[in-house]
Amino acid sequence: MAQKNNPQKASTENPFSYIPFSSNDLSGREVNGGGAKVLTTVTQEYRERLVSNVEQAVNTLSASWEFFPKSIATVIFSLRSTGIAKSHRPLQLLHEAGLQSSGHSRIDEMLVGGRENNFKKLLQVIEHRDVKAIQANLSAVSEILPWTRESRNPSGRTVLRDDGNALLRVFRYSNHEDTVRNFYEIRNLLTQLNAEFTEIHQARSFPLIAIKDLDKISDDHLDLLLDHPGIRTFEPEPRYQSFPLGSGSTNTPQPQQQNQVIFPAPTPDLPIVAVFDAGVSPNVPALAPWIVGKDTYVLPPETQQSHGTMVASLIAGAKVLNNEHEWLPEFGSLIYDVQGLEETPQGGLMSDLAMRIESAVSQRPDIKIWNLSLGGPECHDQLYSELAITLDRLSDDHGVLFVISAGNYTTTPRRNWPNPQDLPDRISCPSEAVRAITVASLNHVTAPGAMGSAGEPAPYSRRGPGPTFSPKPDVTHAGGGVHAPWQIGPASMNVIYPNNQIGGTFGTSFSAPITSNIAAHTWKALEGHPELSPNPQLVKALLIHAAQLSSPDFCTEERRYYGSGKPEGILETLYDSDDSFTLVFNASLIPGAFRWRKTPYPIPQSLIHDGAFRGEVIITAAYAPPLDADFGSEYVRANVDISFGVLEGDRIKGKVPMESEEGRSGYENKQIEFGGKWAPVKVHRKKFPKGVKGEQWALQASASIRANEAPPEQGIPVYILVTLRAIDGNTNIKGEGLNELARTNWLHSSITSYVPIQV
Repeated sequence: MAQKNNPQKASTENPFSYIPFSSNDLSGREVNGGGAKVLTTVTQEYRERLVSNVEQAVNTLSASWEFFPKSIATVIFSLRSTGIAKSHRPLQLLHEAGLQSSGHSRIDEMLVGGRENNFKKLLQVIEHRDVKAIQANLSAVSEILPWTRESRNPSGRTVLRDDGNALLRVFRYSNHEDTVRNFYEIRNLLTQLNAEFTEIHQARSFPLIAIKDLDKISDDHLDLLLDHPGIRTFEPEPRYQSFPLGSGSTNTPQPQQQNQVIFPAPTPDLPIVAVFDAGVSPNVPALAPWIVGKDTYVLPPETQQSHGTMVASLIAGAKVLNNEHEWLPEFGSLIYDVQGLEETPQGGLMSDLAMRIESAVSQRPDIKIWNLSLGGPECHDQLYSELAITLDRLSDDHGVLFVISAGNYTTTPRRNWPNPQDLPDRISCPSEAVRAITVASLNHVTAPGAMGSAGEPAPYSRRGPGPTFSPKPDVTHAGGGVHAPWQIGPASMNVIYPNNQIGGTFGTSFSAPITSNIAAHTWKALEGHPELSPNPQLVKALLIHAAQLSSPDFCTEERRYYGSGKPEGILETLYDSDDSFTLVFNASLIPGAFRWRKTPYPIPQSLIHDGAFRGEVIITAAYAPPLDADFGSEYVRANVDISFGVLEGDRIKGKVPMESEEGRSGYENKQIEFGGKWAPVKVHRKKFPKGVKGEQWALQASASIRANEAPPEQGIPVYILVTLRAIDGNTNIKGEGLNELARTNWLHSSITSYVPIQV
């Protein structure tokens, strides 16, 4: 269990220092590599087994070519665990057979498309080509399987029928003309079958197709669709809802009687948070001055405006409602009320929500923080949901930051803390969205009869990681406590109900708006900077770093519940305490043979003892990698490596993270699971109580891209926050750090000149 942390308080006299990007910080780096490696002996028996795989796959796919003779069929190249790295991909094998990439599915599943003649050529290459490059390619492939009807529709036709709505994603091939032909063939087929459908824009591919009222399609025609080789997935359309009151309690919590809710009057300079939810009740006078606009997509009886009112009340006045609790922000934010979510047991269809959110975001380009206290099914262990993918695209298109609740685990057995059980409590979709901030819940009050103590993960709060071990949740905050057997009580969160009464509740729906409020104030404080414009990744990095600064160093298992911790408040996202020195770097990374490096790094003198650094290093890096939904588990298309350490000649010897840490080297799957490879947020920290020797310290970053990913035309922007902190409470660190920074030739400025709260 991590030890409790008691950091000093941030001061408005100590803003973080911003270091802009300079192309002079880029230099060449050593590139390891060489010829392809043979991972296992490719015997005649080995070749014969792969030949048999291909023959069986072609036999399975032949029926679809009879109905769709111009279509491309897809097979799965199953990669052995030691062969999933980009350098081992069987690209030469594909080239010689005339096959083309069809994307990726699970981490060990490379999708390959071709026509019948291409697979005949593949058989010849497997049987007869014996050059080292082909041997290496074959050694990486453990099995070749067809992409069948069961692959695109694993839940089966009956489940599709029962649901009545479906999402269809077409294959995208490396040959654009084949993709165009495939999409319009499927689209025309749907039209001929009189299927009702809508299209959802995709960032790189052709639209996702949402099919309504499957009852209008006969079984024969549905079978024809399900057998089309150009369809990648054809699954029931998921629904999303506001999390149930009381986090799934069968007894709806009743508001405590109170005559009047009194909020301070908002000032016009407050930031705005958009709340996409079930709507805010007009019967709450205390909230009326805080609402700056409304956008309506659903009406009663589809909504009772209950959940949306509760969420909005916490954005406006969480601290007032909850007895001035020290965890809660001192000031609220204004609210843009988007009444777009059905407050029904069924919830809203993914396609409807996607179009409503896009419409709402487009209408208010000035609002940058969007609260989504909603959720659906538990996230997949390797694949991203279509709604998460859509939110990522909207974040990129409109420059907005979505703050999403992690979801509620409401079934039995009830979870205790620490949690020794293996429960189905992974975060819910769409909170795995890469660009979003995902918020889990903490108990904020210790009370008799409560299921847990203050500071512990709430028993309903879902855990990470996200798909392919992505680090989710990002942060935690107060969400209300639970009382046995599963009820509200003194440890729960106070909110305003739509009848203008105060009542208790609990759920990750209520930790998200508190975090949204902090994010909105942080964004506003960055506006007007002469060199730095606020953006989703910078604000996300600042909140996660603030959580690290105010929280202990969690172990891997704890991090799955706590994320990086709880952001202490608005000030802590932008200002240091006297015992800390924080620099915020903006780097632009070019994947390949370039590195970004800042050296010599300014170290406060009080942290150097007999030539050794003695203190704590805390690092947060966030970047916006290219994303591609057609690559499944490889959705995130670029990786950034961060290293803080000592220069030895032209090489950095990493100290944070240590080069010897698990996941820093070795096989790709271990780097993903334990080293956070491909994770769009990197968090590192380490204490050196005995000191570590080093004459010249440096901060370094480099980027790499996935197989079949074109190098970006511009560099990948990354924001890196580094805090050096005393472990003995020394209050001279900030001043000494600024003195050392002044001795460098680095351009720098305060990250903000605006204090985001009144002091």
